[in-house]
Amino acid sequence: MPQYLRVYELIRRRIEDHEYPVGSFLPPEPELGRLLAVSRTTVRKAVEMLIDDGFLVVRRGRGTEILDFRAIQRLHFVTSFSETLREQGFHVAYRDVRVSARRASSSLAKDLQVAAGGPLVQVHRLALANGKPIALMDNYLPPEIVPGIEERAARIGSLYVFLESEYALVIEAATDYITARGATRDEARQLGISANTPLLVVRRISHLRERPVEVAELRIVASRYEYSVHTVQRPGRAG
Repeated sequence: MPQYLRVYELIRRRIEDHEYPVGSFLPPEPELGRLLAVSRTTVRKAVEMLIDDGFLVVRRGRGTEILDFRAIQRLHFVTSFSETLREQGFHVAYRDVRVSARRASSSLAKDLQVAAGGPLVQVHRLALANGKPIALMDNYLPPEIVPGIEERAARIGSLYVFLESEYALVIEAATDYITARGATRDEARQLGISANTPLLVVRRISHLRERPVEVAELRIVASRYEYSVHTVQRPGRAG
């Protein structure tokens, strides 16, 4: 591994492990070079990569600041993936937006309470945060609730916002099922990461007036996203 990549990985791990906490400043390049026993040029190249990847930002006259590189979704609110990113200050964009017809698998049919093999609409997107791929997103909806969606595909950004503005559909509740696995080669290619890089895999069933109306399948680069759950007390106990 080239020296600058070794330094990049070392500093990135220290940021992710909070050895360099968010809001603090990275040691100056000469000091980092001495600490890591590498040249200042090597340190500068590693730092430039960390800036490009959203871990650091240069503050004139102050130094290189550690950024909050994770988007945090709080599970007790119904928010979309892109809404969470925007609330955390990320610029969100989409690539490879495709709307297509497909048949309901047995799993999708069960989740959406429709007949297996029946028609569904699939919306596929690659989400980018600050220009970097962060998630592959596939959403499945019954076609009767989104008539003419193919002609409106160019207007799809945040799906929840799109459903509200185009169809007056407001998601009222959702259940998330969260697992983790390594990225396949195809997922890695689309996300610009290495195969087997950890992904958060989220399967969400969204409801409108107690009816399931959407299933979302998200594959998220795990190092850039986390979920937060606030709990109050143990079940069956007063305190």
